[in-house]
Amino acid sequence: MLKRERELSLSLRLKETQMKQVKILVAEDHDLVRNKLIAVLKIRGFEVIGEAKNGEQAVIWARNLKPDIVLMDLKMPRLDGISACRKIKKFLPECKVLVLTSFDEEELIQNAVDVDVDGYLLKDISPKDLIVAIKETSKGNYPLDSQIAKKVVGELKARREKGRRAVAKHGLTPRELVVLKLIAKGYSNKEIANELILSEHTAKYHVCQILNKLGKNDRLQAVIYALKCGIIRK
Repeated sequence: MLKRERELSLSLRLKETQMKQVKILVAEDHDLVRNKLIAVLKIRGFEVIGEAKNGEQAVIWARNLKPDIVLMDLKMPRLDGISACRKIKKFLPECKVLVLTSFDEEELIQNAVDVDVDGYLLKDISPKDLIVAIKETSKGNYPLDSQIAKKVVGELKARREKGRRAVAKHGLTPRELVVLKLIAKGYSNKEIANELILSEHTAKYHVCQILNKLGKNDRLQAVIYALKCGIIRK
């Protein structure tokens, strides 16, 4: 019995140590909500290394403190959560970003689909579920509130359908779609040829066909139009 108790105690201490190793930055402009989140995290043994009241602060603290996880409110002053997420992911790609949102912020949720975040949570999430979500995120999993999931999945389906209609409308072939994605990445004709094992002449032909079918005069216009229509994604 004593041996089992010692093993259990050791296991609990190990779990607590693992939690403390997860460094968290909380970005939320409402003091009450932010303080509640921080209190819950600290009680459960997580290390809160910083707090931000707006998007600009979140980016600065993330750059300086290098957190493992950022709890990010989408709707914040100075710099919104979506833009802050993009900036943080750009210079700290290994950082996990958990988005906090309200159920009625549908437009923000739709915009957040384009951001490489690691999970979506409702602000009224219970302390227990918040801890579970953070643990799952630290393991590389993707926590997603069921209500938000419906919106996100619906948005993705709508975008895919819009893209399919646009592709059919302009008669783009599968090969041309691949070339268009490479154009969006800034590839030259020579680089496209090397990537797809084609002659440079053939690559140039595909580019010309794409411009003609989309009715655009240059690559930039074609890419902007394709992104707007949902033919390709960022």
